[in-house]
Amino acid sequence: NAGPASPAPEPPQAARGAGNARPAGKGGNIWFWRLSTVVFAGIALVLGLAPAKPSAPPVTILEVAPTQAAVLQAPGQSSTPAWVLTIDHQQNVHMMPQVNTDVPPDASVQLWTHTAGMPQPRSLGLIDPNRPVTVPAELLGSVSVGQIFEMTLEPQGGSRSADPSGPVLYIGRVVALGTAPAAVNTPPR
Repeated sequence: NAGPASPAPEPPQAARGAGNARPAGKGGNIWFWRLSTVVFAGIALVLGLAPAKPSAPPVTILEVAPTQAAVLQAPGQSSTPAWVLTIDHQQNVHMMPQVNTDVPPDASVQLWTHTAGMPQPRSLGLIDPNRPVTVPAELLGSVSVGQIFEMTLEPQGGSRSADPSGPVLYIGRVVALGTAPAAVNTPPR
């Protein structure tokens, strides 16, 4: 007589599949090692693709008008600048005093300019010799290299004629400080 069927014996460990077996005592999760391998491969890829040295951005040099300036000094002085005169790109003249000037109460300081092509001095008006002065381009026109600016001590209200009548306090000639090349785009290095 046959009795109830007995269950089939389970196959040994080796028969289940070598991929699922865990060595005894060595432990570790196979998924941990797989994930670690993927992370380290990603880091190696990022480091391998990163540039070794950052590239410099392109440099653009714009065309800049020559810078013009003058230092006004008292006649006979060569070491003490009394005024620094600069001309901006719109041809406005900016003047900054570097010394304090005492003016008698019955006198005024008058600003003048002239060039080789315009030998007759042209008045630019009365100024306070201890405060910055800006002469707008509309009043002056374009300024040229070699143009002379001077300040004279005049009677209260200014010169009575079209020419300077008092002593020259400060005088200076416009010079070009440099020029820049035309606009150039340089590739990054």
